[in-house]
Amino acid sequence: MSGKSGRILKIISPIIPYITVGIGMFVLHNAWAAMMSYHLCMAVILVFEKQFSSLSKIVNKRNNVILIIMLVIGGVSGVFLYLLWPVLSIPEGINRELQDIGLNASSWPYFIAYFILVNPWLEELFWRDYLSSDTKRFAVNDFLFSGYHILVLAGKLHPVWLITVFLVIAAAGWFWRQVNTRNGSILASVVSHIAADCSVILAIYFLTSGM
Repeated sequence: MSGKSGRILKIISPIIPYITVGIGMFVLHNAWAAMMSYHLCMAVILVFEKQFSSLSKIVNKRNNVILIIMLVIGGVSGVFLYLLWPVLSIPEGINRELQDIGLNASSWPYFIAYFILVNPWLEELFWRDYLSSDTKRFAVNDFLFSGYHILVLAGKLHPVWLITVFLVIAAAGWFWRQVNTRNGSILASVVSHIAADCSVILAIYFLTSGM
């Protein structure tokens, strides 16, 4: 894409999840629609910007020690969620709410598999590669990455916890950027993101399936 149009696209790209997830969750009331439209838009932008062309190079650059550490760091996310669940003020009818947005007994396994296998790669290529920043300080996109998650959690957590989650996810985005800079690729953040998504989504599934 040409220089000017490419710069414009990069400016508006961080807003896309707010539109797609917002429509999916609050207009269509469907988690699948929210996620698939978000992923589709990210994929289209990444194709136009030729971000997939360096995928093999990214995978080949690895430091196994860093990857193991990042795997563990990501994996404890679900453990913390599981332990904190009783104090998060989750509505008693959360399982019904999840069913209303398309996450029922038959669709949950497919949603979990897709979420774990696809979401981390697309998000890391989009947020930590295409929209990355070299700054060691917090970047605007760290907060924009975090902010759209609040659309998903709105009405399900107390405002104090929403703010806490917002800050934690923004910090995670910042941390992943720093590790990627040190590691020379986004593979470390991909591994950590996969572990985080896996542990969190499985924790949510097991905690809500019996409610």
